[in-house]
Amino acid sequence: MLLPQWNTLQKRAKALSTLRNFFNSRGYLEIETRAMRATTATDPYIESFNTKWCGHGDDYYLQTSPEYAHKILLSEYRHPIYEVARVFRNEIHGALHRREFTLVEWYHPDTDYNDMMDETEALVRHVAQSLECIQFHSNARENAIPIDVNAPFERLTLAQAFERYAGFSPIGMNKPDLVKAALQAGSRVSADWSWNDIMNCVLVDRIEPHLGMDHPVFLCDYPASMASLAQLRHTPEGDVAERFELYICGIELCNGYSELNDPVELRARFEEDNQERLRLGLETLPIDEELLKALPKLGKLGGNALGFERLLMLCLALDDMAEVMIEV
Repeated sequence: MLLPQWNTLQKRAKALSTLRNFFNSRGYLEIETRAMRATTATDPYIESFNTKWCGHGDDYYLQTSPEYAHKILLSEYRHPIYEVARVFRNEIHGALHRREFTLVEWYHPDTDYNDMMDETEALVRHVAQSLECIQFHSNARENAIPIDVNAPFERLTLAQAFERYAGFSPIGMNKPDLVKAALQAGSRVSADWSWNDIMNCVLVDRIEPHLGMDHPVFLCDYPASMASLAQLRHTPEGDVAERFELYICGIELCNGYSELNDPVELRARFEEDNQERLRLGLETLPIDEELLKALPKLGKLGGNALGFERLLMLCLALDDMAEVMIEV
């Protein structure tokens, strides 16, 4: 068991206070949602913990994110909200992964993913400066170098990243052409894999090792099949999702969207997730009907979810999430 240094705990408390002040000063309201609900994320690559309600036999799930609860609340109150949430994911521990961790999640009506990228950059830099951090750094990723806190954050579309590091753009590409391009780029993929599996392999093999290694990078505009809960935008090459992830020193920090507000489209995505779960031999999950009812009232909405411990690691030049959280 690794206990964090007392000085680290003091800095953690200061960082939490700083980010709360950041949101409060911008007119956000802090909220607290339930950690356990009757539905959970259907994403086939995120596994939830589930339990039974004593005396009832109903399934409940520890939340992987407070996203669904936030959107149901936002359908009634169009006001900026944020939460410092303890969330749970049933995955193997590692330097960048824990089954229980802190997620900072926030939503702002009448904004989009561009506004969220602006706000995320300001938040990350503000927290770092409050801790007197001059350079972001962690050895959790090989070959990462210290990055100046004041370095500009680049915005790189997924198509641009693939063209730069893999030699092709996957947007609008059919599966046979994607397999061929992925193999030519040096990724060991198979024609039996799904389109998204091939994409994720190339992303991990060829793209992510370059992201955020000498300056912070927002990777944005994902293929439509990787939209998750983001809005789609039509382009001449094909539909793209208004979604972004931030990489610093090779570490992925957040996942943000122009939020989808079409219940028909979201139901279809939930059903596709469950079909993919069946293909992978995983349990299918219930669809959140309350969320679908709430969606039409959301209107234009920007949102983001940021891993607090990962940000703290980068600010304190530490290499493992265990060094910045209490696990006793």
